[in-house]
Amino acid sequence: MSTPKRKEETVGKEMTGDEALAYVLKEIGTKKVFTTVSLPENLRERLKEYEIEQDISLNSRDALLLAETYAMENNTAGVVIQIPGTEILNGIDVIAQAYADSVPLLIIGSLRSYRDVGRARIGELRTPDDLSSTLAPITKLRERAISIEEITVTVEKANKEALSNRPRPAFVEIAEDLFKMKAYPLSPAEQKPEKRTPDKNTVAKVAEVLSNSKLPVIVSGYGVITSGAYNELMELAELLDAPVITTIKGKGSFPASHQLFVGEGLGIIGTDIGNKLLAEADSILFLGTRLTQLSTGGWSMKFKGFTMHNNIDGEDIGKVIMPHLPIVADTGLFLKELLVLLKQKIKDKIDRGIRYEILRSKKEPELRAHSGLWPWDVVKTLMDFKFSKIFVDLSAVTFDMIRYPVDKPVWFTSESIISKGLGIAGVIQSKDKNALGVTDLPSITRNLGLLQSKKDEAKGTLIIFNDKASTYLDTTASDAPTIKRSWSSINIDLKFLGAIDVNSTVELKEALNNNEGDNKLRIINVNIDPQYDSAVLIRM
Repeated sequence: MSTPKRKEETVGKEMTGDEALAYVLKEIGTKKVFTTVSLPENLRERLKEYEIEQDISLNSRDALLLAETYAMENNTAGVVIQIPGTEILNGIDVIAQAYADSVPLLIIGSLRSYRDVGRARIGELRTPDDLSSTLAPITKLRERAISIEEITVTVEKANKEALSNRPRPAFVEIAEDLFKMKAYPLSPAEQKPEKRTPDKNTVAKVAEVLSNSKLPVIVSGYGVITSGAYNELMELAELLDAPVITTIKGKGSFPASHQLFVGEGLGIIGTDIGNKLLAEADSILFLGTRLTQLSTGGWSMKFKGFTMHNNIDGEDIGKVIMPHLPIVADTGLFLKELLVLLKQKIKDKIDRGIRYEILRSKKEPELRAHSGLWPWDVVKTLMDFKFSKIFVDLSAVTFDMIRYPVDKPVWFTSESIISKGLGIAGVIQSKDKNALGVTDLPSITRNLGLLQSKKDEAKGTLIIFNDKASTYLDTTASDAPTIKRSWSSINIDLKFLGAIDVNSTVELKEALNNNEGDNKLRIINVNIDPQYDSAVLIRM
C-alpha cells in the first residue's frame, strides 16, 4: 500500500489532472467517493494514493443515490465522480430530489475533450454545453475546468457552494484530456462554507414575541438538523415550556420521548394534540422548514397565532403562509442569538401545565378489526426494536412509519419523493448492522440492480412493506395526500433476493430477533393486506 501524500509534498508540485483532482478532494476533507465501473484506472489509482475510499456501482444512478443517503447521514457533501459525464443523465431524478430536499452533492463529470469538441465521440452530446444546461435547474452551481491549474480551485469552489447556506447539488466538469497532461495546479484557498447570520433586530422582535406569549408552539424542520441545532432547539423549548411539532423530514430534531414533543406533521396528517395546540397558540415559530405538501397534509393546518418563519435563504418564505415576521438566517445561528436574548428576559422557570396535557392526550390510533398485517402492525412491532439509523422510502403503504419514535437525528427520507430507493440505498451504504431500511415493492423493482449488486457487502435490515403495489399515494384529487387503490396487483417472489417472507407480527418478531448472519443484509418481505387502513392517511 502506498504512503499517503502530505500537503507539503504536493504544494507547488507538477501534477497530472487526475492527481490534481485526487489532491483537492483530499484537501476538502473527502473520505469517500461514489463512482462507477467506468472510472479510468489511472484516476482510481490516484484516489487510492490519497487514501480516498471508492464505492463502485454499476451505473451513475446507483452511485448518486448512495451519495445522497451518505450526504444526509453524515451532513456533508456526497461526492460522485462519473466519467464520461453524460452518464450522469441516468440519475437526473436523484439530483432533482437532492435539489428539492436540500441535500448537498458534489458531482464531478467529464467533458470528452476541450480541444476539438463536437466530433461525435462516444458519450458526447451535440454541444459541450448540453449536459451543464440540462442540469442547470437542479444544481446550485456549474463550473468547467479546461486546465489543470483550474481543477483545484474549481472543485473547492463547488464544494463550498454545495454546503453553503441551503445545501444543494453542485456540478464540476473536467476535460478528460487533462488526466494525461501535466501542469502546476493552484493551491486550494481553504474556502469554508458560508452560513447566513440573522438580523439582530429581527431576533430581538422574535424574543419579545416569545417571551410575552401565553402559548408559543414550535414547528421544527430539516433546517434544525442540517445546522446541527437540536441542542439549541431543546434548550429553547424547555426555556419557554413550548410544545414542539416536527415535520416529516425534521424527525429526530427533537426527541420523541421528551414531554414537550407532540408529534410529526400538521393538519390532516398531524396528531390530535399537535393540531389542537397549533390552533390555540398565540405565537408559532416555524424553524428551518419549507412547509411542504406532505408535512402539512396538503396545507390543511389551522392556526390563528402570530407567525414567525425561519428559512436559510428566504426562498420558501411567503409561499405557503405570509408570516408576520420572516427570519432569513441559518437556523443554528438564529437559535443561538435568540437564546441569549431570551435568557435575559426569562429568569423564572415557566410551567404552563402543557406537559401534563400532552401526556394525557397520547393514545394509540383506533383502527378497525382485521386479520391480515396492516402497516401500523409492522410499525408497532418495530417500536420494540432499536435501530441506529432509519432510511425510509415514503409511499402509501410505508407512510405510517412517520409515527415511529426517534430521539436523535437518525431518520432519513424525502418529502419530494421524486426518486425511489432511499430506503434501499441508505441501509446499503451505511454498512451498519443496526441500520434499518424501509421500502415498498415499486422501489424494489426500480432499484433491483443496486440491491443485487450490493447486498452481499451490506449489513442491517431492509423491510419491504409489500401490498403487491395495490395502493399509491394520491395528491391529484386534492392537495391532501390520501391512499388510493391502484387497480392492479403485482406478485413477485422475492426469494431470489434471500428475502424472508412474513405474514404475522409473530413471524416478524422472529425474523427481527434472528441474529444469524449479523454481518449480512437481512431482507424481510412483509406481506401487507391490500385492504389495509392507515393510522395517518385517509383511504379513498
